[in-house]
Amino acid sequence: MNVDISNIAKENHLYAIHLATFGGVVVYSNGAYKISNVSNHTSFETVDFWRNISLSAEILLKATMLKHHIPFFKRRAHGKYGEKVTALNNSWLHKTLKKLEIDYVAQINTGTAITALKSAEKQLFDKLMIDSDKVKLISQMFYIIIQTRRNRNTHFFFPNQGHIDISEVEMLYLPLLNTLEMIYKAGKE
Repeated sequence: MNVDISNIAKENHLYAIHLATFGGVVVYSNGAYKISNVSNHTSFETVDFWRNISLSAEILLKATMLKHHIPFFKRRAHGKYGEKVTALNNSWLHKTLKKLEIDYVAQINTGTAITALKSAEKQLFDKLMIDSDKVKLISQMFYIIIQTRRNRNTHFFFPNQGHIDISEVEMLYLPLLNTLEMIYKAGKE
């Protein structure tokens, strides 16, 4: 059986929205991320929110790169198992998979947030002529998220992460997500 990933950019865009809005702290409306009604959350739910919104930014960046035909996949060794992969309705992705000799879903390595960001800095932002100050800000926001929330909340539970700081969401996450959303929407579908 083959898995067709022709629409993987759009599917990941939708998944990024799902992750960012899952805890109810953030909503997505009319193509923008906004603060929602913040209610009481348990410390576990709060850590889930930080993990999900951080992962959302990474996935939105990767969806944006795929939409704009920026290759960042690498071939994972020893991945010849499971379902085969194809991209029958996406000639750019089909060629990319063939060039990397990727035949199985398990062979797709999407890398880390940092490797994706570096690929975006080298290829995506120049291709779309994104202002250098905006590129610098995107990079800085990603590094702050990675250092303060992303890895800490993904791999272990720390009780001190169990509260929602709305100012952090408003000053860091919403601008990053909305900037990435704008970049995602740039150009044709």
